Amino acid sequence: MGLLNRIFGRGDGHQAPLETACPHTALTPRWDNLDDMGKEDRAVRFHCEGCGVDFSGDEGRRLLH
Repeated sequence: MGLLNRIFGRGDGHQAPLETACPHTALTPRWDNLDDMGKEDRAVRFHCEGCGVDFSGDEGRRLLH
């Protein structure tokens, strides 16, 4: 189903949930403290660029490794 069909609610309604459709391979770390930037082990959350979902630091690190 295309993007416009999803936006306007057209289709058969049997689309897989977004969480299972995205492999979460494009995770970007986010930090709250400027001094921690660049240190993946200190990231407080990870943002998936593919689907827009945010994960906690521990969840993001698990998905990356």
